[in-house]
Amino acid sequence: MTHRDRALAAMRGEPVDRIPFIARMDLWYGFHHSRGTLPHPYERASLWDIQRDLGIGIFGFGVWDASFYKLVRHDVEITESIEGEITTTEHRTPHGTLTCRDRMAEELAEAAGAGARVEYPFKSPADYDALRFLIEHAEVVENFEEYGRFVDAIGGDGLALPFSGHLPAHQLMLHLMGYERFYYELYENDSRIEGLVQALNDQQRRILDLAAKCPAQAIEVGGNYDEQMTPPPIFDRFFAPFYREARETLSSAGKLLVIHGDGEMKVLLTSLMDCGVQVVEALTPSPMTSIDIRSTRRLWQDKVAMWGGIPSIILTEVFSDADFERHMEDLFDAVAPGDRFVLGFGDNVPTDALFHRVIRVAELWHERA
Repeated sequence: MTHRDRALAAMRGEPVDRIPFIARMDLWYGFHHSRGTLPHPYERASLWDIQRDLGIGIFGFGVWDASFYKLVRHDVEITESIEGEITTTEHRTPHGTLTCRDRMAEELAEAAGAGARVEYPFKSPADYDALRFLIEHAEVVENFEEYGRFVDAIGGDGLALPFSGHLPAHQLMLHLMGYERFYYELYENDSRIEGLVQALNDQQRRILDLAAKCPAQAIEVGGNYDEQMTPPPIFDRFFAPFYREARETLSSAGKLLVIHGDGEMKVLLTSLMDCGVQVVEALTPSPMTSIDIRSTRRLWQDKVAMWGGIPSIILTEVFSDADFERHMEDLFDAVAPGDRFVLGFGDNVPTDALFHRVIRVAELWHERA
């Protein structure tokens, strides 16, 4: 079986010849490539060449790479300017201008795909009409040809996992309002928040319709949840219904529903299972979160597949080599016999990872999986 065959089979609960291993390493690679500090003998190698040489499945991450769709803005004037670490973007609409600012730290400029949002476009109730206009005047356009080339370039050596986007309420929290403003507005202007969510729902439905037809076989739909910021009552109101709808849309096309799950979300594990999520990718256990692999497998059984399991901090000098070895041995014991499990990093190899440990993970996979 190829890496791709193995991963898709495991996520569907089908037999595999060994545990799949598909892992993200783009953060580590971008950081060291930009500084000329890639380890020997990979000083001039591409990330995919390194992974192929080590036998690690390529992760075609759908956020920073090519996408199966594009959003085309209509009747909106967009300007962008960069000053130092700050990128300022303005969206001019007939109802006013929405301005946001993102900060990219210099040390991460060549490694990270996006900066931290330090100013959100929505700042007060006066911005509702402009934001609604911005959402409703975005056309969803297919990009299958470009994305198909990306999928073909990976081939059987890994898995392309396109990202359909964050769920509507999460877009408001993460990108458009910020968590604090979202919760103030939810308390004071519930119906107007609901209107924005429904407008974004319509947009996301159009994206999912394309996802059902795109070249990929598994689609990542939202993620990055934290139980304090999206607790069960909020998840059940704003997220679970959309996941049920997404599951129906994707399953009818023979595609898998995946979410990005690297946060502290122990109390959300049951909700994720109940709303139809099939795979949780980037699953990050203790010591980085309170999630325990064994208890999570007992909870999910054959309903949800795990993808991840290696907390990225154990790849750094924070932990000794002996601690690292013990953690990896315990992980393989916890997931035995290996059904519905894809080995991966939660959620990436960090910039300060010890490369010999990445090599050792690959060796242990060959030995134990």
